Amino acid sequence: MRLHTVYFSAKGTTKICADFISEALQMETRTYDWLKQPCAQSIEISSDEALLFAMPVYGGFIPERCVQMAKNLKGSHTPAILAAVYGNRHYDNALLQMKDLLTAQGFCVIAAGAFLAEHSIFPAVAAGRPDAKDKEAMAEFAAKCRGLLAERGIFQGMEIQLPGDPAYDPAAYKGVALKPDGDETCVSCKACVEICPQGAISADAPRKTDDSACISCGACIKVCPTGARNYHGEAYQGAGVQFAKKCAAYREPEMYYISKSM
Repeated sequence: MRLHTVYFSAKGTTKICADFISEALQMETRTYDWLKQPCAQSIEISSDEALLFAMPVYGGFIPERCVQMAKNLKGSHTPAILAAVYGNRHYDNALLQMKDLLTAQGFCVIAAGAFLAEHSIFPAVAAGRPDAKDKEAMAEFAAKCRGLLAERGIFQGMEIQLPGDPAYDPAAYKGVALKPDGDETCVSCKACVEICPQGAISADAPRKTDDSACISCGACIKVCPTGARNYHGEAYQGAGVQFAKKCAAYREPEMYYISKSM
């Protein structure tokens, strides 16, 4: 059985989770990196294969560009496993949104997990995560998924139950006011220009950011060789202190599975 692993990972943490779960599933794997290789064509995944769909959570939802790319995934009662990766605030409606997206594309979601990672804007929050405990949870998650995949026929016509508000509205999330930019240490290497999924950085002025296009994913920060690209200013510092206080509690991964008793 082949596993198709799809992820969008601007700062690398969703990739860490996707790679760990994918390896633990112990299947032949084909990987799709939607940051570096946006999905522009249909991807058909048959009923005797499986999908691992791993996405970061921004404001309680997955990125809108990933919503649109997910419409190119085509299943045929294909089992799907969800992994939402968030930075210790909450994943809100992300798992439910992911399930709805994939169900509409012909997939049957058999398992879903919300996993923790360093926050993409305030990296002091959930710093060092996923940690050893997170990886133990992901290993347990993968083991249970292997069992479900082995008896996939039992769940024909069933539907997994996930937390969230069925009346969620992704359009309600307008992004955050904080946007990264470059400082005087920028050497104009243009790595940020090449990686930005939104085209929000111009090659002519790589220190600047088009705030109307930027989704604050942090991909430019991740690739910047000098550290010039980052969030700057007193507003960012103040917001970081308040956010860290609000989200200081250690959150545990949450995992859900389709049930035979439904």
